[in-house]
Amino acid sequence: MENMTFEQAMTRLEDIVKKLEDHTVSLDDSVALFQEGVQLSKFCSDKLSSVEEKVSQIMIDGELKEFKIED
Repeated sequence: MENMTFEQAMTRLEDIVKKLEDHTVSLDDSVALFQEGVQLSKFCSDKLSSVEEKVSQIMIDGELKEFKIED
């Protein structure tokens, strides 16, 4: 997963959600997919946090301004 891009992780996460919503996979497979989805979600969250840090360092109007993502 470490070699995966954010976009690849999101695409895989969307695929997992579709499979789980279809109700066509077994319970054991559903649990495995759910576990993978949780890991992908954390991966994406960590990537976004890293980007937020980088963006907070961008100079705007000659001053460094903090960048906060609203919930």
